[in-house]
Amino acid sequence: MDEIPVIDLFAGPGGLGEGFSSIRGQIKGTRKFKLRVSIEKDPVAHATLSLRALFRAFPEGEVPEAYYQYIRGEITREELFKHPTIPTEALEASQEAKLAELGKDSHVNRPKYCGGGYI
Repeated sequence: MDEIPVIDLFAGPGGLGEGFSSIRGQIKGTRKFKLRVSIEKDPVAHATLSLRALFRAFPEGEVPEAYYQYIRGEITREELFKHPTIPTEALEASQEAKLAELGKDSHVNRPKYCGGGYI
């Protein structure tokens, strides 16, 4: 069965998304739901939201050491998201977790989501 897409508006630090993400599919390592986008306007809440999006981008049990280095304070957030071992996952997390205030931007120059990707 395909993953069910989820859009989380007013996401805060991402509790609703964590709940949906914790529901596993019938096949080991799959999820029943897939967060497509989470939008939050508060920068502090967004920092947690994007970090959790990064964590979920890795297969279960395969989170790289760089993530834990950041958690321990050994590298900065910027170093984590630019780390050479996580370019695909960092891009996926940045596409999922958005820092935005609804209604404040005309959205004219923003990428548009269409089916399986951005145009």
